[in-house]
Formats: sequence, C-alpha cells, structure tokens
Amino acid sequence: MTTQASAFIAGLEREILAHGGVRHPFLQRFASEPLTLAQIRTFGLQHYQLVRVFTTYMTNLLPKIPDQDAAALFRHVFDDEFGAVSGRDAAVGQATIFRSHVHLYRDFLAATGLRDEEWGRVRPLPETDAYIRGHLALTRGEDFRIGLGAVGPGHEFSIPTMFQSLVAGIRNNTDLTAEQICYFTLHIQEDVEHADIFNALIARHAETEEGQALIREGAMRSLKWRTLFWDGLVRAVFGQG
Repeated sequence: MTTQASAFIAGLEREILAHGGVRHPFLQRFASEPLTLAQIRTFGLQHYQLVRVFTTYMTNLLPKIPDQDAAALFRHVFDDEFGAVSGRDAAVGQATIFRSHVHLYRDFLAATGLRDEEWGRVRPLPETDAYIRGHLALTRGEDFRIGLGAVGPGHEFSIPTMFQSLVAGIRNNTDLTAEQICYFTLHIQEDVEHADIFNALIARHAETEEGQALIREGAMRSLKWRTLFWDGLVRAVFGQG
C-alpha cells in the first residue's frame, strides 16, 4: 500500500468515526437510558431487516470489481457472513460452528421472546426501507468504487463503534447471555478484520483524486442512509423525532 493510499484510508476512517451517523443520539440513548424489552424488540426487528440483506450488497458489487483476485479477497468476509469460519468468538468462550450472521441474529430475536412469525412479518419503517433501497442502488447502479466505499469503509469502519453502544444497551437492560448477543460482539471483532480486507482492495483504487473522491462518496452516502435509519429508530423506540 502506497503512502498516498494509506493516508487517504486513515483520513477517511477518522472522518467516518466522527460522523453523525456513527455518533448518533439514538446510539447514545440506547446505551445509557433504561430500556424496556418492547423497545429492544422494536430496535431488533428493524435492524434485522438490514442484517438479512447485507450479503446482497456484496454479491451486487463483486462482479463489477475489475481486480482478478476480488473474489478471493471477499471470500473471508463471505465465510464470516455465512458462518463458515469457527472458533473466533472469545465473548462466548466457545467455537461458533457454521452459524450464519442471519441465524445468529434470529437467535438474539428469539432470546428477547419474539416468535419466528414476528420477525418474518414486521413492517419496515420508511427509513429502514430507504436504507435498503439506497444501498441496493449504491451497489447495483454506481461506479464500483462508490460501492466499495459504501460496503467497505461505510460499514466496516463504523460498525464496531456503533455496536459497542448497542451491546451496552442490551446488556444494561436484559439478562441475555453472551451467546445470545454474540451477533453484535462478533461484529465488534470481525469488522476490524473485514476493514483490513477491504482496505487492501481500496488501496489499489485510491491512487488518484478521482478514485479517492468516488470511494469517499460511497462511504458518505452510506452514512447518510445510516443516519436516516437511526432517525427512524429514535421515533420508533423512544417516541420522538
């Protein structure tokens, strides 16, 4: 990785971590205020809509990337998403064996007392729907560097920080076990590793001002949709907004 690309990626990470979508008031309130189980369920059902479609963004993006080894670089991320990697969940204290992230999230929802039909029939908030449609557009119809910025830095740089607030709120207000919330704790660890994978690919396309601008644009557009999603949850969970 060249000095120029390294400096760009480091600066973009700093910008993302300071972004209002990553430091959103919803996250601050979720981490610090008393929450009812109904509030946690409301959050969980809306956030599940994002979880279940994430790999679609990656499958949209991958064929557009010109690098011949892009599939090999993505493979580790896909393996984690689909649960093909085991033994890295220190929070649980045991191997996580072939459980996809979607299934881990459903375990979390079930632990809150939700039945299968409830997460299958939930009506997405307008902000949730806009988030999903926005990211499908970013990864389908845009320059691949915009998609890389959205799925790479836009997600992998921001999720470990955001999820720390989510874990705090769940732990402070429930008796759920480490295993029942391992979807969230896994991401705090795994997405640091995923960021390194995306960075290796992004660095190749961050040698020009055009490339840097497109990658940054994708990340910022992703965070715009993320901010809107949290705005919707302020209203849905706390009755404000």
